[in-house]
Amino acid sequence: MIVCGIDEAGRGSVIGPLVVLGISIHEKDVPLLKEMGVRDSKTLSKKVREELCQKILKLNVRVYDVVVDAAEVDRYLKRRSGPSINALEANAAAEIIKNLRPDVVYIDSPDVKPIRYAKRVLAMLDYSPRVVCEHKADSRYEVVAAASIVAKVKRDIAIAKLSEVYGDLGSGYSSDKKTIEFISRCLMDKGEVPSCVRKGWKTIDRLLQTRLNCCRKC
Repeated sequence: MIVCGIDEAGRGSVIGPLVVLGISIHEKDVPLLKEMGVRDSKTLSKKVREELCQKILKLNVRVYDVVVDAAEVDRYLKRRSGPSINALEANAAAEIIKNLRPDVVYIDSPDVKPIRYAKRVLAMLDYSPRVVCEHKADSRYEVVAAASIVAKVKRDIAIAKLSEVYGDLGSGYSSDKKTIEFISRCLMDKGEVPSCVRKGWKTIDRLLQTRLNCCRKC
C-alpha cells in the first residue's frame, strides 16, 4: 500500500513562495523515516533539515510539489476578495494526490475543521483514496514530517535565490527583523516592493502607513 504525506512551507511568510509538497512511500518503508530521525521540520535546525532531506530523497519515494508565487498567493486572499489560502492549498493538495496516486493520504490541515478540508480535497479527485486530515499531522505521522522537511528545504533554497537578486531579506517572515528592514527600505527608497513580496499582507499595510506618517512629518 502506498501512503502519502502532504505539508506546506511558507504559508505565513510575507516574502517568497508557498511550497505545498507531497511524498509517497510504500507503507513498509515508513519505519525507515522514523529510524533516520524524521520529525516535524519546525523542531529541526536548518543543517539537520538539509541532511534529512537528502536522506529522504535517497529512499524509494516519489515527490511532487506545487510552488505558488507571491502574486498568486495574494490573488487567493479573502481580504482581496479571493477564495482563501485554504482553497489554494486544497487545490495544490488535490494536484499532488492526482500525480502521486497513493492509497492513503495524510494531510496537515490548514483548516480549523479538518473534516471539511478533507472533503474539499476529495471533491477535486478523480478517485477515492483514504484521506486522513489532522492538525499537527507533521508531529504524528513520519510521512507528513518528511514532506514538511523537504518543503521547508525547497523554500529555503527559493529564499536564498531571491537574496542573491535583492540582497539579504531574511527568512521572509514578518517576525524576522531583516525581512521587515528589507521591505521598509524598498518602500522608503522606491515607494514599492518587488514582485517576491506578498502585497496583500497586513504587514505591508502597516509599513506603508509608517512610511506615509514619516512623509507627513517631513
